[in-house]
Amino acid sequence: MPKSTARPGVFAALRVRDYRIYWSTGLISNTGTAMQGVALDWFVLNLTHSGTAVGWAAGLQFAPVLAFGLWGGVLADRYDRRTLLLWAQSLYALQALLLTVTVLSGNAPLWLVYVLSFALGCVFTVENPARLSFVTELVGTSLITNAAGLNILSLNAARLIGPAVAGVLITLIGTGGVFAVNSVSFAVVLVGLLTIRPQPRPAGSERPPWAGAGVAGLRYVAARPELIAVFAVFGLVSTLALNFSTTLTLFAGRVFDVGSRGLGLMSTALSIGTIAGTLVATRRASPKVRTVVTGAVLFGLCEVLAAFMPTYVTFLALLLPAGFMLMTLNTAVSAFVQSEVGNAVRGRVMAVYTVISMGGAPIGGPVIGWVSQHAGVRWGMASGAGAAVLAALAVALWLSRQRTGARPPLHDRAPDHDRAPDHDRAPVQDPAPVRDREAPVLLPPAPVPTPADPYAPDSTPTGGTTP
Repeated sequence: MPKSTARPGVFAALRVRDYRIYWSTGLISNTGTAMQGVALDWFVLNLTHSGTAVGWAAGLQFAPVLAFGLWGGVLADRYDRRTLLLWAQSLYALQALLLTVTVLSGNAPLWLVYVLSFALGCVFTVENPARLSFVTELVGTSLITNAAGLNILSLNAARLIGPAVAGVLITLIGTGGVFAVNSVSFAVVLVGLLTIRPQPRPAGSERPPWAGAGVAGLRYVAARPELIAVFAVFGLVSTLALNFSTTLTLFAGRVFDVGSRGLGLMSTALSIGTIAGTLVATRRASPKVRTVVTGAVLFGLCEVLAAFMPTYVTFLALLLPAGFMLMTLNTAVSAFVQSEVGNAVRGRVMAVYTVISMGGAPIGGPVIGWVSQHAGVRWGMASGAGAAVLAALAVALWLSRQRTGARPPLHDRAPDHDRAPDHDRAPVQDPAPVRDREAPVLLPPAPVPTPADPYAPDSTPTGGTTP
C-alpha cells in the first residue's frame, strides 16, 4: 500500500497517548537538565574563579561520547530500550542527588564535580541512542518526522526556560537547591516511562553480537551513499558553522559592544528562529537528501550575511532566519536517518548520529576562534559558514555522481508493519491467500527472499517498532 504524502499537523504525534506522555515528561526533565547546566557552571566559577575549570566541567560531559559513543548504540540494539531509559534516568537522578548532597553539605571538591560530570556523559552515551531509537516504537515510521521535530522543540523550549528559571532559583535557593529540583524532575520521567506501553520485541528476536558490533553502525552507513551524504553535511555544518557560543560572544563584546544583555537578545533571536523552524519542519511528511542539503546551504548563507551586517539590529534580524534554517536542517537529518534505517541496527546508527552532531565542537570552536583572533570576528563567522556551504554543495555533487552509477536501491527503509499500533485506526488485514491454478486448495503468499544485508529490517524480527 503506498504511503500517504499528506502533511501531518504540527502536533500530530502528540495525539498518540504514549508519545504524549513521553514528550511532556521529557520537557520537564530537559528543563531541569538545562537548569542544572547553568547552576553547575556558576558553582564551578564561584569555587575556582577560573574559566578553564568551567570549560573542563563542560568538556568532561562530552568526552565519553567521543571515546565510546558507538557502544551506547550497541546496548540500544541489544536490550529493551525502555528498560535502558529507566536505568539511565535513574542514574541521572542519582548524579543530581549526589551533587545536591555534596553542595548543600559544603563538601564538594572540584575533583568530585569533574567525576560527576564525566559520569553524566557516560550515561548520556547510552541514553541518547536509546531515546532517539525509542521514539518510533511509540509513533511508528509514518509520524517520525513530526516526532523528531517535536523532540527538538522540547529541547529548544527547555533551553529557553531552564536558564531563566535557574537564574532566579540560584538567587533564591542557591545552586544546591537547583540540583535538588533537577533530581526531583527525573522522578516525573520515571513515572511516565512506567506508564508507557510500547510494543515488545517478538520472541526469537536476534541480538547483535558483541564482536564487531561497535563498528557495525559505521559499516552500515558506509554502504549507503544517501546516509553518507546526510551525515557528511550535518557533521561539516556542526563542526564549522555551529559555533555560536564563541561567535555571538565575540560579536557582543568586540563588534557591537552591547554587553551581556545584548548577548542575551542574540540568543533569544536565534532561539525564536529555531522554534519557528521546528514547528514548520514537523509538518513535512518525508524529508529527502535535498532537504538536508538545501537547509545546510540556506543556513550557511544566512550566517554569512549576518556576519557582515553593519548594525546590531540588522544582525539580530538575520539570526531569525538562520535559526529557522538550522532547525530545518536538524529536523530533516534526524527524520531522514530514522526513516531509512532498519530496526536491527537503529541504535548503532543513532549513536553515529550522536557522535557526529557533538564531536565537531571541540575542533570547530578553536579553529573559528583562531580565525576570529587573526582575521576579525566577522571573517571568523563567515569563513566557517561559507566553508559549510561549499562542503554541502560538494557532498551533493558527489552523491549525484554516485546515483548515476549502477547500484542497488536502498532497500532498508523501515517497513509499514513496523509502525506502532494506532488505536484510532482500523487494523490492517493480512493479505488474501493466492489460489494456485493447478491445485484446488488455497496457498499462502510466496515468501519474500531474505535480503543479503544482515541488518535489513526484513532479515531480523523487529517487533513492529522503529524509532
